[in-house]
Amino acid sequence: MSAAPSTTRGPLAHIVDALRIDNHQLLVETLRCDPRYPSNDEGHHNTVMNAGDAAAGDHHPRSAMDDAAPNNTHSSASHHFTNSATTATSRQRLIFGSDNLRRTILHQVIARRVSVTFDEGETSSTTNKNNTTTADTKKSKKKNQNKSQAEEEQELMNELNEELVLSSTGGGRCEIVKCSEVLSPLGDGSLLLSSKTKSSNVKKGSSKNPFDDGPFNNNNSTIEEDEEEDDDPTIITTYLLRGGGFDIPSVASAALHRNRIVSSRYHQHQQSRLFRFVFLPRMTEMERLLLKELGVQDDIIVESGNVVVSTATAGSVNSLGGGAVNSLESVPIDLIPLDDDVLSLELSGGSGSVESLSIDRNSNSESDKGGGIGSSAAAASLRHSDVEGCEADVVDVVARSLLKLQLLNQGGGGGGSGGAAGRESDVGVIGRVLGLGPLATAVIDRMMYLRLEEERMDAQAEEEEEDDDEDDGGEYNDEEILENTTAVGVETVASPSTGGGGGGSSDNGSKQPPIQALLVIDRKIDLVTPMLTPLTYEGLIDDVLQIQVGGCVSVKKSIVEPDDQTEQQNQRARGYDTKKDTKVLLPLNDSDPLYTEVRDKHVEVFGSFLQNQAKALKESHSQFTNRETARDLSEIHQFVKQIPVFTRNLRSLKNHIHIAELVKSAAEATSFRQRWQTERSMLESESQYDMLEDLIASGEPPYRWLRLFCLQSLTSNGIKATRYESLRKEVVQTYGFEFLMVLNDLEKAGFLRKRETFFMDSMATSYSTLRKSLNLINAEVDPSNPDDPAYVSSGYAPITVRWVQAAMRGYLGLDEALKELPSSGGSGSGRRWIDIEQKSPPESLVEALKQDRGSSLGVLAKKLSDSTSEASGGEQQEKKPVLLVYYVGGITYMEIAALRFLSKRASFPYSIICCTTEIVNGETLLRSLSC
Repeated sequence: MSAAPSTTRGPLAHIVDALRIDNHQLLVETLRCDPRYPSNDEGHHNTVMNAGDAAAGDHHPRSAMDDAAPNNTHSSASHHFTNSATTATSRQRLIFGSDNLRRTILHQVIARRVSVTFDEGETSSTTNKNNTTTADTKKSKKKNQNKSQAEEEQELMNELNEELVLSSTGGGRCEIVKCSEVLSPLGDGSLLLSSKTKSSNVKKGSSKNPFDDGPFNNNNSTIEEDEEEDDDPTIITTYLLRGGGFDIPSVASAALHRNRIVSSRYHQHQQSRLFRFVFLPRMTEMERLLLKELGVQDDIIVESGNVVVSTATAGSVNSLGGGAVNSLESVPIDLIPLDDDVLSLELSGGSGSVESLSIDRNSNSESDKGGGIGSSAAAASLRHSDVEGCEADVVDVVARSLLKLQLLNQGGGGGGSGGAAGRESDVGVIGRVLGLGPLATAVIDRMMYLRLEEERMDAQAEEEEEDDDEDDGGEYNDEEILENTTAVGVETVASPSTGGGGGGSSDNGSKQPPIQALLVIDRKIDLVTPMLTPLTYEGLIDDVLQIQVGGCVSVKKSIVEPDDQTEQQNQRARGYDTKKDTKVLLPLNDSDPLYTEVRDKHVEVFGSFLQNQAKALKESHSQFTNRETARDLSEIHQFVKQIPVFTRNLRSLKNHIHIAELVKSAAEATSFRQRWQTERSMLESESQYDMLEDLIASGEPPYRWLRLFCLQSLTSNGIKATRYESLRKEVVQTYGFEFLMVLNDLEKAGFLRKRETFFMDSMATSYSTLRKSLNLINAEVDPSNPDDPAYVSSGYAPITVRWVQAAMRGYLGLDEALKELPSSGGSGSGRRWIDIEQKSPPESLVEALKQDRGSSLGVLAKKLSDSTSEASGGEQQEKKPVLLVYYVGGITYMEIAALRFLSKRASFPYSIICCTTEIVNGETLLRSLSC
């Protein structure tokens, strides 16, 4: 089709594919293996480890990255994961720590989007004709039809079961018997189950469909455990939990649920039953001690594929009888590729509040948006660091993810500036590192400290191995570092430039540039942007329909497949309840080429864009089917081959036309336009107290009102004390007494500030300084043909995006604006911003800060382009070096669209890859602080 959208992938597609493959295989390997049957394969390391060390960190080379956990008093042996030694089927019941974690696992880990070849030679998942990745794996014949959420997730679990069967070895077999249960946020050990909607599409050969319970209904409630699974000691209960200290209530709830089963059932059975507590990406010492306090002993600890037995010797594990066996496991699944240019830790996914699970989260009517308590996923990192005071947990998980990216950043042979080419793990070191804000400084400090510890551990390991080689007469294995890397969860994939992985020539390196620069941004340097209403297609979908964790949206089937009156009458005649409306799950990522083209379009443009796509598709079809034009057999054959593509494109186009109509109608509503005008007035430092009072009186949904209230505070350097007390009184009277705690948490996080002053409201503020220095307002931008990132909100450019642009010039002339960055509060180096060079061998942040800063990022990009051009014989290279922009605390779709706009411009010297702890908007951010 002539109007087919572009399927060009991003510059780091090989890293994205490596992460997707690795995440999927880590999960499959974890589920198919039984930790009660460790392997003593001499080909693996059998090091001695204690339970405290296992909870704190990984084996070499990652064990040195964590120095926080004390040693436990009892020693234990380490063994590698393997299948059960028996021929019996291992049946597992999956229970998720939260609904958001469940969505992430199902749609971003289990659903593979790259070709994966297993050791058995079986290839799962497919690619399309253009060799681009697809979101669909081996699905049913109804591939091009919209499936309900239940059907979609049921197919994913059926595929997982098939893969577990294919990958089982030694006569053992693993099967998932249930996967629709989520721990209740009440923290009382009860579960949330869906309604009992039986499906006729049961996997052949399976006695029980793992998705019999279907999707979550609109009236989730806490219920008792399923009698059959609780009474059967042969079923393994596996709790998939968010680790790293981000969801302690779910950890406690999992322990209580396990204790309830043990106390009520196990006095009847002599056979031991296995309970697995699987933490993503890692279990902390605090979580291990919490489980122990709640009666869950660390019988087995699994860390990076190594089984650590703490209460029995390796030989006696298999003979444990009676009672329960507890396995505490860490699986290093952290970075989730949502798109080729967006990576996320998906830290949103905590249990949140009870109310967040009690309302109709799938309602798609505009009247329901933004109202009530928590239908959205709660962002975790900002709450964790600012409200709960656990900044170190956020810093550590981000720093470790950056180390993983640098291990994979070997596509173009780049590395740290200065120094000789060191160890293989140093090849991908990002040479230039910048940070803005306190959390960013702390992350960079931690990352460099972990590199130093890794260097020390590697040097120690090399010395020990050299001593062993001298004693044994053996030879040093150059591939050990690579083996250790894949063992802890980094699957290396050959990039297009290396052609086979590792050490390509400079020619090849120029074809696939590695990450040459890193800019870490603390969310707290820009709390204004999340409070605003986006005006791009993707941003409006998130604002109106709420994009779920994992990058998909659940909508009523009647929205994307409206039935005519005749069909409804026929359904009534057949006895169907037409009032019931099932939900369909639509992926919103680069697996849909049309969505890739339209997602960053402005609200004034995306409607006409979709119309043009529809016309082009129709003309392409009618041109071939024209009977007056003669066709030879080759043309007919080519057309037949394109029918599946045409059908898929047509389905996608219809879906987006219906969704666009919905979000466009919401954007054209009077309340929406009034809200945008109020936001714009606040952005120009005007006071809107009267409007705030009117909105409370008219019953504005609480979190929509709080977004405006916070925006007024952020743009005017706080709320006058008298006004603040008056508005707080009205909030309590209108929304309830519980919102007093919400307001207190917002004050603690910096969103609200009570200003005790007698000066005029027009006094200079931190925001007004940034507005002038960074040129945040550009009212002249043309949304239909933009030349500035400010198009994403019809005239306002996100502060963080302006800082990215300023970094290209080395922050020249922005001394006053840099002084307005938040202070570190004791984190990291004590600086508001840093600009350093990473070198090999590694050094501490303190040492790096003593060195002179290099040239600006813009000058650095030109040098890289010139050197690449020289290496390629003077040929002009189309691809630009890569800048990784990492948001600590969450990124908005508005900022993603603005960064993509910069990345595509020829005048901008870098291709930008976005990385974040989670994707947020004003509602999810504020809800997270009130959980």
